[in-house]
Amino acid sequence: MAGGITQGMRGGSRAGWRLVACIGALLGTFVVGASGVLPSAAAESFKLRDEVGKFAATFPAEPSLDKAEGQSEAGPHVHYTWGVDLEERHFSITYTEYQSPPAKNYDKNVMQMLKATSGRLVTQAKVNAGDVDGREVITLLPNNQVMRQRLFQVGNRLYQAVYGGPFGTETRADVETFMTTFELLK
Repeated sequence: MAGGITQGMRGGSRAGWRLVACIGALLGTFVVGASGVLPSAAAESFKLRDEVGKFAATFPAEPSLDKAEGQSEAGPHVHYTWGVDLEERHFSITYTEYQSPPAKNYDKNVMQMLKATSGRLVTQAKVNAGDVDGREVITLLPNNQVMRQRLFQVGNRLYQAVYGGPFGTETRADVETFMTTFELLK
């Protein structure tokens, strides 16, 4: 499976990055509702405010919504992913809603992602989104690709802000903006 993920990421494939983003969210069921994509102050950036998903973030360009259903040890799940690909880089927010709140275990999420992608952990740090604790992980993937990911579990939802691209691009200004503007809505 990791070989297929690597192959997809090599060309900057959205499906490959979406698969990597979904690895950490291993459960859930969703109800889709109204979401909005609003232009932000920068001409090339878009502020996404998803009222159903209860999050907001500034993307470097207008994202689109994908839905993926699956099965895990916790049961059936559906991932909703807002994402955009630019050049050989990928930006996405995925959230998964579980039928009941799972035990919060960021270490387990990270270890499963590393195993599934054949990745190597570069850094891992605690982060917060408001009063919600989370984890930021930077992973070196095969073919000199990098994934920067923030995970936040709120009740029965797991949120993932994901950037993927060539190693060394994970601290570019548009990546910093994307990561630091991610907020959970009440």
